[in-house]
Amino acid sequence: MQNILVLTYGKDPHAESVCNYLSKKEIDFFIVNTECLPNKYKLIFDSESSLYRISNKNREVIINSSWNIWNRRVMNPDVRKITPRSLTDIIFDETERAWDGLLMSHQGKVVNRPQNQLYANNKIDQLKLAKIIGKDIFIPDTIVTNDPVQVRDFYEKHKGNICFKLHKGVVVNSEGGNKIVYTNKVTKENIKNVKLVSSHPCIFQEYINKNFEIRIVSTDKNSSGIAIHSQDSEISKIDYRRYDFKNVPYKHIKLPNTVKRFCSDMLKHYRLHFGVFDFIYSKDKNYVFLELNPNGQWLWLELKSGHNLTKLVAENLIE
Repeated sequence: MQNILVLTYGKDPHAESVCNYLSKKEIDFFIVNTECLPNKYKLIFDSESSLYRISNKNREVIINSSWNIWNRRVMNPDVRKITPRSLTDIIFDETERAWDGLLMSHQGKVVNRPQNQLYANNKIDQLKLAKIIGKDIFIPDTIVTNDPVQVRDFYEKHKGNICFKLHKGVVVNSEGGNKIVYTNKVTKENIKNVKLVSSHPCIFQEYINKNFEIRIVSTDKNSSGIAIHSQDSEISKIDYRRYDFKNVPYKHIKLPNTVKRFCSDMLKHYRLHFGVFDFIYSKDKNYVFLELNPNGQWLWLELKSGHNLTKLVAENLIE
């Protein structure tokens, strides 16, 4: 069995859950809370051995091919109290490149390499690939444009049943506090102001009427799906990320082989060992692919459904 290097941050419940599993299996692991690099860890690479060494006050490990690496979350080092703000960008960039050197050049398994996550993390490329590999998988009609005329035509084509989403989730700072931009249906009022899309290319999709949504955790050898019954609440109907935990059940479901094969083929295409997929199971009983998150969150699905996803993720690291 392999040793496991876990690159994460302090108080990460995902890393804690997986490391507890590794401990019970008596698997050797070394955890690095990456934001603490300046004060708690030493990182060394030398060209003579072509290996990285990482140490804290208790232990030093040499990261050779006997180690698998979980690239869970690499964070910027916490240097705010000791470094002028003008230098922090340099420190962040240099640290990122040092970690990337390990993750990109390591001879063992890396879940996942940063270059592969970057390659995979584009909704347009995912949809193009899905059309090629997605036998019996439905792909929503989608446009990306900054042309108001095209948006209006798309709205009319689908009789007003379209939605707007972002390429990448963001938090917007406002006077009322930080706000998240969710997927939203496009209204008649929005169309009156359609010229606003001229500022940048926007994603619009036909809106799929849902039975429920599915979040699928996939690894090299298996995929496990959790049904999110978002339609049981008015709050979460359009986007389950408007969480209503009191009223929305989470249940483990058996996935058809076509969906499992689709997830596996997409991971292989992007050279990923792990990914989290978002699907809709539509009113028409179609499995509708929305997107792949190369380093998506999953622990809350386990906590809400009672289905053991930690084992799936941890066993994939051990292999």
